Amino acid sequence: MTAKHLSGLLDKDLEDNEQYREVIHLLRDRVVHPGARLDDLLAFLHTEVLARSTADASALASTTTAIKILLVEAAARQLGKDWTSETASFIDVTIGAARFQDIAQTLSTEASAQTMDCRGPFAAILLPEGEQHSLMCYLTGALFQTMGWQQAVVAHESFRQPGVAGTVAKADVICVGWSNVRLKSNLEHLIADVRLQFPSATPPMIAGGVAALDSVAFLVEMGIDCICDSAYSAVKISENLHSLEKTIPIAAPVGSSADRIISRIDRQPR
Repeated sequence: MTAKHLSGLLDKDLEDNEQYREVIHLLRDRVVHPGARLDDLLAFLHTEVLARSTADASALASTTTAIKILLVEAAARQLGKDWTSETASFIDVTIGAARFQDIAQTLSTEASAQTMDCRGPFAAILLPEGEQHSLMCYLTGALFQTMGWQQAVVAHESFRQPGVAGTVAKADVICVGWSNVRLKSNLEHLIADVRLQFPSATPPMIAGGVAALDSVAFLVEMGIDCICDSAYSAVKISENLHSLEKTIPIAAPVGSSADRIISRIDRQPR
């Protein structure tokens, strides 16, 4: 029910949805306010989403959490745009990023409580060594949970810790968050290490982040199955690839072509 409701809601970007456009801008302004408190930000999100919800009672909790996650993602993206256009200061971005991270952790806990008894597929969300932009990875993980998945966000550095690589090896889908283009060699090492965990066949692999969107051909050559530009598109394509993988094993791509590259990018309609 959650997936069906969100699919209808996200026929276009949430930023372009008249119901939520104002909420996104208000949330962006509130997170950078000097006196903002986490409880107040969460209460604002909850109230605004409930006021606009059309989901039935059986789907309300998970759908509400999912929409909160997507609103946080959209507000964080707006803050990033403001930084790029120099309408937000370094202090704004620093404070906002920290508060968005706190909200993401709270929403992840909320989603986990709603799906406590779920034994769905498992998504490993990985970061190359040195990658500091982890917010979208945690939001994606929380969104996976609202859809009935299990998930873990894992930095490549932690592969050396006992049990971590083994956890990754249980994944049904691998998602990679890559925002810093300077970490290209680190990303290559990460993907190589991931393949070592799967001696027979690597599960579907998806990448997202600013650097990923700017490096499509490189990622296709590395064997990435799809490049996504939002948390929702990452979860949606993961579900599609996981369903397909259960019936038709997905082979890693060989070579490159314009047709293959275009078909492997999943974006929200503009």
